[in-house]
Amino acid sequence: MTRPGPPDTGAGPAVERYLAEVTARLPGPARARAGIVAELRSGLMDAADAHRSAGVPPARAAGTAIREFGAPAQIADAFRAEIAASQARRVAVILLATGPLVGLLWVAAAAASHLGIRLSQPWHWTGLSPVLHLVAVAIGVTACAALVGIATTGRLTRWLPAWPRGAPMAAAVAGFGAMGADGLGLALLAGQLATAPGRLSPALAAAAAVASLARLMLAGRSTRRCLAIRASLA
Repeated sequence: MTRPGPPDTGAGPAVERYLAEVTARLPGPARARAGIVAELRSGLMDAADAHRSAGVPPARAAGTAIREFGAPAQIADAFRAEIAASQARRVAVILLATGPLVGLLWVAAAAASHLGIRLSQPWHWTGLSPVLHLVAVAIGVTACAALVGIATTGRLTRWLPAWPRGAPMAAAVAGFGAMGADGLGLALLAGQLATAPGRLSPALAAAAAVASLARLMLAGRSTRRCLAIRASLA
């Protein structure tokens, strides 16, 4: 829980300036930084309170606490790996959870449409086989990379060697795979709309397209963030 700073003690402004410098150096989205900043604020206020209890004036107590914590750049560097792991795990879990849902929508759309395909034997789908094979590869890459991202940020890290840049890279690869799968799905839909729109089930095809488009945008944004965080760890 974030503790509020004491009113008009002289400690609050100095602590907030220090935290602002740390925040400016932290990578990742605001949500990932908020928990760390709240933890630092609580620790700084506790340290300042301890110094004030010993008779140190409020402003000097805050300065002493800040010096004990270290330079903002050092603090930010210490938390980079934690933020990278948290962001990578979140991205991997989201991509792994949304994949089956989007896939089921596409399968339902294909089953309800009149495409002349046999869902049990995709290699017999006339004219679509090469693209569907690419979709299968993209799905496999997404699933494997997401599992690696989850494994390298969970309990297995107790036995795995330290690899701080590995988790964001795995999450980024999963993002690229998801973008490939959804992009190919949308391309297939566009092809059907251009050649035989009457064969499609409008409602299910639209639902699958919207889901893939949303996931495509999510994967793109998440991949850029993971790559940026990975670069900050170099």
